[in-house]
Amino acid sequence: MKKNLLNLFTLLAFSVICFNATAQKRYVDEIFANVVKTGNIEYDSNRAINIFPPNTPPIITVKLRCDIYQPEGDTATKRPLIILASTGSYLPAIINQQPTGSKDDSSIVELANRLTKRGYVVMAVNYRLGWNPSTTIQAQATEQLIKATYRAIQDVRNAIRFIRVNAETYKIDTSKIVVGGQGTGGYVALGLAAVDKRSEIEAKVKFQRGDFTPMVSVDTLGDWNGIGGAPFFNYGGDAAVSGNAHMVFNYGGAMGDSSWMDASTLPIVGMHCPSDRFAPFKTGNVIVPTTGVTVINSASGAGAVVPFANSLGLNNKINSYNYNDAISTRALAITGGIKNLYPFVTSFPAEGSPWEWWDRPTVQANNTYGLGTGRNADSLSMITNPFMSAARAKAYIDTIAQFISPRIAVQFGFLSNVSVTEVNVSNYLGLFPNPAKENVTISMDKNQATISEINLFDVTGKVLVSNSGISAHEFVLNTENLTKGIYLVNVKLANGASATKRLAVQ
Repeated sequence: MKKNLLNLFTLLAFSVICFNATAQKRYVDEIFANVVKTGNIEYDSNRAINIFPPNTPPIITVKLRCDIYQPEGDTATKRPLIILASTGSYLPAIINQQPTGSKDDSSIVELANRLTKRGYVVMAVNYRLGWNPSTTIQAQATEQLIKATYRAIQDVRNAIRFIRVNAETYKIDTSKIVVGGQGTGGYVALGLAAVDKRSEIEAKVKFQRGDFTPMVSVDTLGDWNGIGGAPFFNYGGDAAVSGNAHMVFNYGGAMGDSSWMDASTLPIVGMHCPSDRFAPFKTGNVIVPTTGVTVINSASGAGAVVPFANSLGLNNKINSYNYNDAISTRALAITGGIKNLYPFVTSFPAEGSPWEWWDRPTVQANNTYGLGTGRNADSLSMITNPFMSAARAKAYIDTIAQFISPRIAVQFGFLSNVSVTEVNVSNYLGLFPNPAKENVTISMDKNQATISEINLFDVTGKVLVSNSGISAHEFVLNTENLTKGIYLVNVKLANGASATKRLAVQ
């Protein structure tokens, strides 16, 4: 475990070196030391399921709150906004048999701080909760959870409306809004990216009841933008204010149906644990953690959604950039070249959310709902996160921040496609032979700067070979003692440029 964590930290350190050999860049690197947080702002109120006994009345009005994070000392007057939606299975923490489930989760707060220090404004939102987690009837569980996801999408749309109305107060560029989701929030972000037609909601057979009536009725619950519906079930948002975002990302969660995706779907960046037990990495069934009931057939996780988004051209702008940092290079090595997708391959076969952590004694002592609910939530969560710690979770969150930040920056035009130096290094750097057996010759065109340093990494980020003070256009690296596999060769030039290429060893 210590070795794996050390490798992860090494990878992070390496990525900082490789990604930017010159000055730090806003929206890519942490350039602010401190963050100012304004907490518990009411951004909306709406009708929700009453989940507390005696469940009378069944529908209640709830206040929806958010926390807004801003870089301390920032003088910019228009900044991109990132909205973060937490996990939680549409139930409060502990009731959901998890220690997490709100904007106050450690992982949400940590990522919000990491992104804000890069110059973004971050809005961590709570959304409407509510369904019956004890039902073992699949049709009931499916309908209730689909409705919960739908309401949460509407809530995020209304959070965007709140920001647009208050853009001057929070210094937001309303043409640059990103929605990111963790776990359950990933379902919300991906649904928001793709659902934009009534037929996508009401005409899908798997989202219809046995009599073929839709589980989600637009006339009753309002549309996917939060507009309209019956007032008993939905307070419609202001149709005069747009609730649209411009990009989404998920770490965990899935899309209810990949057929929702078309040319109008938003750009998508995905991160996911292939070993996630409750949400498929590619396409498969969604299982409810509280009961083990299959609730959605053939949902699609990041491993299926991102390649599809790439094939539709949705990510063309993001993919136009040459990401030569170690995190991106590792992601490409793991996925076989799929851009915008980061699979978290962990050391435990059933791990789904290694970025989460909590204070175990505090959670175990929480008996607010009786019957040892806090201790039960802690125990169940440790089954799928057995190595949980703050240090380990923060290392994963650092990877998430470093993977998503430059892609947002490219999508919004803050990071030029490829600098001249990067083009030179990429075009004129050679590895021969590749695959290699005994030696590989690393060469730079003689019209370019000389090589000053070469580092060889494995795909986990561990430094295996380091050579400095080279001052030549060619260097022969011995590979006899390397095991077969994929490695990363990072080359630094005398002019400060840097690039990384993959090397296969046979």
